[in-house]
Amino acid sequence: MAIEVAGDRRLPARRQAVVIKPSGNSSADIVPEPLGREEVERVLALLLASPLFAKSRRMGALLRFLVEHDLQFSDIPLTEHAIGIAVFRRDPAVYCTGDDPVVRVQIGRLRRKLASHYATFGQQDPVRLSIPAGCYRLAYQRLRLKGLPIRHPVLQLQPFTCITRDGDDFTQGLCEELSCRLFESFEQTQTPANHVLMKVPRSSVKAPDLGRARRGSYFLEGSVRVEPARVRTSVRLIDVAQGRIRWSAQFDRNRPYGIATQEDLAESICRSLTGYFARVGSDDA
Repeated sequence: MAIEVAGDRRLPARRQAVVIKPSGNSSADIVPEPLGREEVERVLALLLASPLFAKSRRMGALLRFLVEHDLQFSDIPLTEHAIGIAVFRRDPAVYCTGDDPVVRVQIGRLRRKLASHYATFGQQDPVRLSIPAGCYRLAYQRLRLKGLPIRHPVLQLQPFTCITRDGDDFTQGLCEELSCRLFESFEQTQTPANHVLMKVPRSSVKAPDLGRARRGSYFLEGSVRVEPARVRTSVRLIDVAQGRIRWSAQFDRNRPYGIATQEDLAESICRSLTGYFARVGSDDA
Protein backbone atom coordinates (compact mmCIF):
# COMPACT_ATOMS: atom_id res chain seq x y z
CA MET A 1 0.00 0.00 0.00
CA ALA A 2 0.99 3.65 -0.14
CA ILE A 3 1.37 5.94 2.83
CA GLU A 4 1.43 9.70 3.22
CA VAL A 5 1.82 11.38 6.57
CA ALA A 6 -0.74 14.19 6.60
CA GLY A 7 0.33 17.37 8.29
CA ASP A 8 3.97 17.10 7.23
CA ARG A 9 4.71 20.75 6.34
CA ARG A 10 7.80 19.71 4.39
CA LEU A 11 5.75 18.36 1.52
CA PRO A 12 5.41 20.94 -1.29
CA ALA A 13 1.83 19.86 -1.93
CA ARG A 14 -0.79 17.95 0.03
CA ARG A 15 -1.61 15.76 -2.92
CA GLN A 16 1.74 13.99 -2.91
CA ALA A 17 1.38 10.30 -2.19
CA VAL A 18 4.12 7.92 -1.16
CA VAL A 19 3.88 4.69 -3.11
CA ILE A 20 5.13 1.52 -1.46
CA LYS A 21 5.91 -1.27 -3.90
CA PRO A 22 6.50 -4.67 -2.30
CA SER A 23 9.58 -6.51 -3.58
CA GLY A 24 10.58 -10.16 -3.42
CA ASN A 25 11.74 -9.88 0.17
CA SER A 26 9.87 -8.04 2.90
CA SER A 27 11.49 -4.70 2.10
CA ALA A 28 9.74 -2.01 0.05
CA ASP A 29 10.79 0.68 -2.40
CA ILE A 30 9.40 4.08 -1.38
CA VAL A 31 8.76 6.42 -4.28
CA PRO A 32 7.11 9.87 -3.93
CA GLU A 33 4.49 10.36 -6.62
CA PRO A 34 2.41 13.54 -6.96
CA LEU A 35 -1.29 13.42 -7.74
CA GLY A 36 -2.57 15.79 -10.41
CA ARG A 37 -5.77 17.81 -10.19
CA GLU A 38 -7.60 15.64 -12.72
CA GLU A 39 -6.73 12.46 -10.87
CA VAL A 40 -7.87 13.90 -7.54
CA GLU A 41 -11.14 15.03 -9.14
CA ARG A 42 -11.69 11.52 -10.53
CA VAL A 43 -11.11 10.04 -7.08
CA LEU A 44 -13.65 12.46 -5.61
CA ALA A 45 -16.21 11.64 -8.32
CA LEU A 46 -15.91 7.92 -7.64
CA LEU A 47 -16.35 8.41 -3.92
CA LEU A 48 -19.38 10.68 -4.30
CA ALA A 49 -20.95 8.07 -6.60
CA SER A 50 -20.44 5.29 -4.07
CA PRO A 51 -23.64 4.02 -2.39
CA LEU A 52 -22.15 5.02 0.95
CA PHE A 53 -21.94 8.68 -0.09
CA ALA A 54 -24.57 9.08 -2.84
CA LYS A 55 -27.45 9.38 -0.36
CA SER A 56 -25.61 11.38 2.29
CA ARG A 57 -25.52 15.06 1.33
CA ARG A 58 -23.75 16.11 4.51
CA MET A 59 -20.94 13.57 4.10
CA GLY A 60 -20.63 14.40 0.42
CA ALA A 61 -20.43 18.13 1.10
CA LEU A 62 -17.79 17.63 3.79
CA LEU A 63 -15.66 15.37 1.59
CA ARG A 64 -15.95 17.74 -1.37
CA PHE A 65 -14.90 20.70 0.79
CA LEU A 66 -11.80 18.89 2.08
CA VAL A 67 -10.74 17.88 -1.42
CA GLU A 68 -11.37 21.32 -2.94
CA HIS A 69 -9.47 22.98 -0.12
CA ASP A 70 -6.50 20.73 -0.90
CA LEU A 71 -6.73 21.60 -4.60
CA GLN A 72 -6.94 25.36 -4.07
CA PHE A 73 -5.17 26.07 -0.77
CA SER A 74 -2.72 23.24 -0.19
CA ASP A 75 -0.45 25.37 2.03
CA ILE A 76 -3.15 27.00 4.18
CA PRO A 77 -3.96 25.19 7.46
CA LEU A 78 -7.51 23.88 7.74
CA THR A 79 -9.18 24.44 11.11
CA GLU A 80 -12.23 23.04 12.78
CA HIS A 81 -13.71 26.54 12.97
CA ALA A 82 -13.33 27.07 9.20
CA ILE A 83 -15.01 23.76 8.41
CA GLY A 84 -17.92 24.53 10.74
CA ILE A 85 -18.61 27.82 9.00
CA ALA A 86 -18.06 26.68 5.41
CA VAL A 87 -19.73 23.26 5.49
CA PHE A 88 -22.18 23.33 8.39
CA ARG A 89 -23.27 26.98 8.06
CA ARG A 90 -22.43 28.00 11.60
CA ASP A 91 -22.68 31.72 12.42
CA PRO A 92 -19.13 33.12 12.70
CA ALA A 93 -20.29 35.63 15.31
CA VAL A 94 -21.37 33.02 17.86
CA TYR A 95 -19.81 29.74 16.70
CA CYS A 96 -17.57 28.15 19.32
CA THR A 97 -15.96 24.78 18.56
CA GLY A 98 -15.76 23.97 22.27
CA ASP A 99 -19.55 24.17 22.65
CA ASP A 100 -20.51 22.79 19.24
CA PRO A 101 -18.76 19.50 18.30
CA VAL A 102 -20.44 19.14 14.89
CA VAL A 103 -17.17 19.12 12.96
CA ARG A 104 -15.48 16.54 15.19
CA VAL A 105 -18.53 14.29 15.05
CA GLN A 106 -18.93 14.51 11.29
CA ILE A 107 -15.21 14.06 10.61
CA GLY A 108 -15.38 10.87 12.68
CA ARG A 109 -18.31 9.68 10.58
CA LEU A 110 -16.43 10.53 7.41
CA ARG A 111 -13.41 8.50 8.54
CA ARG A 112 -15.66 5.49 9.13
CA LYS A 113 -17.44 5.88 5.78
CA LEU A 114 -14.16 6.08 3.91
CA ALA A 115 -12.93 2.96 5.67
CA SER A 116 -16.19 1.15 4.87
CA HIS A 117 -16.02 2.18 1.21
CA TYR A 118 -12.51 0.84 0.74
CA ALA A 119 -13.44 -2.37 2.57
CA THR A 120 -16.39 -2.99 0.22
CA PHE A 121 -17.09 -1.09 -3.00
CA GLY A 122 -13.64 0.46 -3.33
CA GLN A 123 -11.38 -2.49 -2.60
CA GLN A 124 -9.48 -2.03 -5.86
CA ASP A 125 -9.54 1.76 -6.08
CA PRO A 126 -6.03 2.79 -7.18
CA VAL A 127 -5.99 5.89 -4.95
CA ARG A 128 -7.47 6.01 -1.46
CA LEU A 129 -8.30 8.93 0.78
CA SER A 130 -8.17 8.97 4.56
CA ILE A 131 -8.19 11.47 7.41
CA PRO A 132 -5.49 10.67 9.97
CA ALA A 133 -6.45 11.08 13.61
CA GLY A 134 -5.80 14.47 15.08
CA CYS A 135 -6.11 16.53 11.88
CA TYR A 136 -8.58 17.62 9.24
CA ARG A 137 -6.38 17.23 6.17
CA LEU A 138 -6.69 14.37 3.71
CA ALA A 139 -4.00 11.77 3.16
CA TYR A 140 -3.66 10.19 -0.28
CA GLN A 141 -2.58 6.59 -0.76
CA ARG A 142 -1.79 5.02 -4.10
CA LEU A 143 -1.94 1.23 -4.39
CA ARG A 144 0.69 -0.45 -6.53
CA LEU A 145 0.50 -4.02 -5.30
CA LYS A 146 1.60 -7.05 -7.28
CA GLY A 147 -0.93 -9.73 -7.95
CA LEU A 148 -4.01 -7.51 -8.00
CA PRO A 149 -6.54 -8.67 -10.60
CA ILE A 150 -6.69 -6.50 -13.72
CA ARG A 151 -9.89 -4.47 -13.81
CA HIS A 152 -10.98 -4.08 -17.39
CA PRO A 153 -13.19 -1.14 -18.30
CA VAL A 154 -16.89 -1.92 -18.30
CA LEU A 155 -19.41 -0.91 -20.95
CA GLN A 156 -23.02 -0.87 -19.80
CA LEU A 157 -25.82 -0.73 -22.36
CA GLN A 158 -28.71 1.39 -21.14
CA PRO A 159 -32.18 0.68 -22.57
CA PHE A 160 -32.77 3.06 -25.47
CA THR A 161 -35.67 5.51 -25.27
CA CYS A 162 -38.29 5.93 -27.97
CA ILE A 163 -39.18 9.63 -28.12
CA THR A 164 -42.01 9.35 -30.67
CA ARG A 165 -45.52 8.00 -30.22
CA ASP A 166 -44.87 4.72 -32.04
CA GLY A 167 -41.74 2.64 -31.99
CA ASP A 168 -41.39 1.09 -28.53
CA ASP A 169 -41.28 -2.44 -29.95
CA PHE A 170 -38.75 -1.45 -32.57
CA THR A 171 -36.58 0.24 -29.94
CA GLN A 172 -36.64 -2.77 -27.64
CA GLY A 173 -35.73 -5.08 -30.51
CA LEU A 174 -32.87 -2.80 -31.53
CA CYS A 175 -31.46 -2.97 -27.99
CA GLU A 176 -31.57 -6.76 -28.08
CA GLU A 177 -29.74 -6.87 -31.41
CA LEU A 178 -27.16 -4.33 -30.23
CA SER A 179 -26.58 -6.26 -27.03
CA CYS A 180 -25.72 -9.39 -29.01
CA ARG A 181 -23.42 -7.51 -31.39
CA LEU A 182 -21.55 -5.77 -28.58
CA PHE A 183 -21.09 -8.99 -26.64
CA GLU A 184 -19.63 -10.73 -29.67
CA SER A 185 -17.30 -7.84 -30.48
CA PHE A 186 -16.13 -6.91 -26.98
CA GLU A 187 -16.00 -10.33 -25.33
CA GLN A 188 -14.70 -12.57 -28.09
CA THR A 189 -12.57 -10.12 -30.10
CA GLN A 190 -9.28 -8.81 -28.74
CA THR A 191 -9.84 -5.06 -28.91
CA PRO A 192 -7.09 -2.66 -27.79
CA ALA A 193 -9.15 -1.46 -24.84
CA ASN A 194 -10.35 -5.00 -23.99
CA HIS A 195 -13.78 -3.83 -22.83
CA VAL A 196 -16.40 -6.00 -21.19
CA LEU A 197 -20.10 -5.65 -21.84
CA MET A 198 -22.59 -5.64 -18.96
CA LYS A 199 -26.16 -5.09 -20.09
CA VAL A 200 -28.60 -3.28 -17.82
CA PRO A 201 -32.06 -4.97 -17.78
CA ARG A 202 -35.06 -2.94 -18.89
CA SER A 203 -36.63 -3.50 -15.49
CA SER A 204 -33.79 -1.58 -13.78
CA VAL A 205 -34.00 2.08 -12.87
CA LYS A 206 -33.64 4.49 -15.74
CA ALA A 207 -30.93 6.54 -14.08
CA PRO A 208 -27.40 5.11 -14.38
CA ASP A 209 -26.23 3.15 -11.35
CA LEU A 210 -23.50 5.55 -10.34
CA GLY A 211 -22.55 3.31 -7.43
CA ARG A 212 -20.92 1.03 -10.00
CA ALA A 213 -19.08 3.84 -11.72
CA ARG A 214 -15.32 3.80 -11.78
CA ARG A 215 -12.52 5.02 -13.96
CA GLY A 216 -12.73 3.38 -17.34
CA SER A 217 -16.46 2.63 -17.05
CA TYR A 218 -18.90 3.71 -19.74
CA PHE A 219 -22.63 3.88 -20.35
CA LEU A 220 -23.99 3.54 -23.88
CA GLU A 221 -27.34 5.29 -24.11
CA GLY A 222 -29.52 6.32 -27.01
CA SER A 223 -32.89 7.40 -28.35
CA VAL A 224 -35.02 6.33 -31.31
CA ARG A 225 -37.37 8.45 -33.44
CA VAL A 226 -39.75 6.66 -35.78
CA GLU A 227 -41.26 8.66 -38.64
CA PRO A 228 -43.45 7.50 -41.55
CA ALA A 229 -40.52 7.42 -43.97
CA ARG A 230 -37.52 6.72 -41.78
CA VAL A 231 -36.13 5.89 -38.32
CA ARG A 232 -33.27 7.77 -36.63
CA THR A 233 -31.17 6.40 -33.78
CA SER A 234 -28.97 8.73 -31.72
CA VAL A 235 -26.28 7.09 -29.59
CA ARG A 236 -23.97 8.53 -26.90
CA LEU A 237 -21.05 7.01 -25.00
CA ILE A 238 -20.79 8.44 -21.48
CA ASP A 239 -17.59 8.36 -19.44
CA VAL A 240 -19.17 7.89 -16.01
CA ALA A 241 -16.19 8.89 -13.87
CA GLN A 242 -15.70 12.18 -15.72
CA GLY A 243 -19.39 12.80 -16.45
CA ARG A 244 -18.80 13.65 -20.11
CA ILE A 245 -19.78 12.40 -23.56
CA ARG A 246 -16.87 10.60 -25.20
CA TRP A 247 -18.52 9.66 -28.49
CA SER A 248 -21.86 10.23 -30.21
CA ALA A 249 -23.39 9.45 -33.60
CA GLN A 250 -26.70 9.30 -35.47
CA PHE A 251 -27.87 6.49 -37.73
CA ASP A 252 -30.79 6.79 -40.21
CA ARG A 253 -32.64 3.99 -41.96
CA ASN A 254 -35.67 3.93 -44.25
CA ARG A 255 -38.71 1.68 -44.01
CA PRO A 256 -39.60 -1.13 -43.46
CA TYR A 257 -39.06 -1.24 -39.70
CA GLY A 258 -38.46 -4.93 -39.12
CA ILE A 259 -35.80 -7.27 -37.79
CA ALA A 260 -33.57 -6.65 -40.80
CA THR A 261 -33.50 -2.92 -40.04
CA GLN A 262 -32.75 -3.60 -36.37
CA GLU A 263 -29.88 -5.87 -37.36
CA ASP A 264 -28.50 -3.31 -39.81
CA LEU A 265 -28.62 -0.51 -37.26
CA ALA A 266 -27.10 -2.62 -34.50
CA GLU A 267 -24.26 -3.70 -36.80
CA SER A 268 -23.50 -0.09 -37.80
CA ILE A 269 -23.57 1.15 -34.20
CA CYS A 270 -21.34 -1.67 -33.02
CA ARG A 271 -18.87 -1.15 -35.87
CA SER A 272 -18.64 2.59 -35.19
CA LEU A 273 -18.22 2.09 -31.44
CA THR A 274 -15.56 -0.59 -31.91
CA GLY A 275 -13.73 1.77 -34.25
CA TYR A 276 -13.83 4.51 -31.62
CA PHE A 277 -12.30 2.24 -28.96
CA ALA A 278 -9.68 1.06 -31.45
CA ARG A 279 -8.64 4.68 -32.04
CA VAL A 280 -8.54 5.37 -28.32
CA GLY A 281 -6.45 2.25 -27.75
CA SER A 282 -4.01 3.31 -30.45
CA ASP A 283 -3.67 6.79 -28.98
CA ASP A 284 -3.00 5.36 -25.52
CA ALA A 285 -0.48 2.81 -26.72
